[in-house]
Amino acid sequence: MLRAAALSLVAVLVAFPLAVLPSPPVSWLAGAALAVAGAGVVARLVPLVTAGGSLALIAYALALVIARPEAGPVAATAFGATLVLLLALVHFAGRVRGAAVGPSVIASQVRQWLAIVAAGFVAAGALTAGGAVLGPALGGTPLPVVVVAAGLGALIAVAGIVVLVSGRKNPPAPTGR
Repeated sequence: MLRAAALSLVAVLVAFPLAVLPSPPVSWLAGAALAVAGAGVVARLVPLVTAGGSLALIAYALALVIARPEAGPVAATAFGATLVLLLALVHFAGRVRGAAVGPSVIASQVRQWLAIVAAGFVAAGALTAGGAVLGPALGGTPLPVVVVAAGLGALIAVAGIVVLVSGRKNPPAPTGR
């Protein structure tokens, strides 16, 4: 059941770039993404699914660059949410391989995943609103300056996440005395 859900997420992920521009270069990348991510789902290998998701992201970006459609933050956010759910689902499937998983465990995981996706939607909405406010102010700014500022922002965000994750302490093991 987890594989079927993950494979359906792969299909949705690959459909995004094809919906924007079903041209040969985009469809070739989308086909490669489908093959790589599909193999990763079947084998329950997160690195393969990540590579397939990266190919789908490249195909989506290429389709957007070529087609130059109107800005659609909802579709881009849905693409990101689908990718996050796919990676989380395959990771979970790999962790519970061969184990009997009760409904309460699956319900708990679904709640956790939905909370992560909701936080992503809120962050995307805040960034979109911030971009709408800052867009006119940055209109005359050269593109390299904007790219460097965005890269520094991403670097700071990743550093913050690393600090948060590495700062977690495991509780001491029971001594049994």
